Amino acid sequence: MKIFFLDLDGVMATTFCYGKGKNNKWDVYMFDPKCVSVLNFILQETGCDIILSSDWRHNLTLQEIREIFVHNGIIKGPIGYTSLSKTYTGNNLEGGRSDEILLWVKTHIWKNDVNWCAVDDLNMDEKLFPNFVHCPNEHEGIKQSGIKEKIIKILNKPINI
Repeated sequence: MKIFFLDLDGVMATTFCYGKGKNNKWDVYMFDPKCVSVLNFILQETGCDIILSSDWRHNLTLQEIREIFVHNGIIKGPIGYTSLSKTYTGNNLEGGRSDEILLWVKTHIWKNDVNWCAVDDLNMDEKLFPNFVHCPNEHEGIKQSGIKEKIIKILNKPINI
């Protein structure tokens, strides 16, 4: 099994998308088409499942998020969300989101037969290394050079059971 923890703002919805507005029934920014191509490639190459770690999970149902993914042309929607952590506060975004991902991993991954990777524009490398890939450029998101390869390498590494 392979799990991909995905943030949306700054990763899929880049600043390129912000100029296009939120003219849709969900009142959210649509995804950068080049980021969609990269995500679809990752999904095809790894067969991973998506767990949404984005703040979008607070305002939209899983069904609505899946509709947004379909609307944007993504071949596979998320299967779930991370839970909200008490440590996710305005002055601890990176630490709080890291805690949410680690709680999901601890709760759902009970054997050593799962590879997981988290991608975000927040830098969570301190807590999530070596399973984290940072997208520091909100203009590029997941399409930034080298990001796709890092994600695929983490998700496709051999599993030692």
